[in-house]
Amino acid sequence: MTDGTETEFAGRVALVTAAAGQGIGQAVARRLAAGGATVVVTDIHPGRTEKVARAIAADHPKATVIGLPMDAGDRDRIDQVVDEVTATLGPIRILVNNAAINVLGPIFDYDPAAWDWVVRVNLTGPWYLCRRIMPLMRDAGGGAIVNIGTYAPDIGGAGIEAPYAVTKGGLNVLTRSCAHEGGPHGIRSNCVSMGMVRGTKFVDDHPELRELPDTLGPLGELPHADDIAEAVAFLASDRARFVTGEIVNVSGGSYMRN
Repeated sequence: MTDGTETEFAGRVALVTAAAGQGIGQAVARRLAAGGATVVVTDIHPGRTEKVARAIAADHPKATVIGLPMDAGDRDRIDQVVDEVTATLGPIRILVNNAAINVLGPIFDYDPAAWDWVVRVNLTGPWYLCRRIMPLMRDAGGGAIVNIGTYAPDIGGAGIEAPYAVTKGGLNVLTRSCAHEGGPHGIRSNCVSMGMVRGTKFVDDHPELRELPDTLGPLGELPHADDIAEAVAFLASDRARFVTGEIVNVSGGSYMRN
């Protein structure tokens, strides 16, 4: 990058959940590091978290990158991580809520324990992270929240993923609620919505899905995880300083909101 975006996040601490997998979270962490952010890679897998954090740091030697294991649905661990980051690196100015799980199944026999798990990680965790981090952003003069969503709520979970769709619909509302409450304090809140994305384990494991016309949309191909990361970077940056409360669809046109 030679257009100034290599320093657009300089001096800002960014926390990304589920950032040690092969897909969107890691792509976002890499993009923020490339922009000069101090990046906190969090993920439920300790070894993978440290390995990915080291790899990103090696690829972006001018950035500070650390890895902290964290279950994004564990409030006690969230408290520990936020406190440690604040004490050692400073206030978190960018929060990317990427962690999510999806347990497929019909409502007729869906396991209530699976419902509780999906809600805890996909919705309660992001709410609690916002609750903890928004006061830090407020006291620091502002910040940006970017939630990672999906158009699954718009299509009713397609008959196979209702709990996931319900939580992501709730995440859309949380996005706008944080925009309303955070706006007076310089805090912006937006959501990047999508369908299937190349570079994620699900799509890589099902290459046949890349060719379905209803999946590809008018652009004729699926977005890559890097495309999602670029949208996140825009929304987290000062380039989007008057964008808040928005659900930005990055799906190649496979779904178009009214």
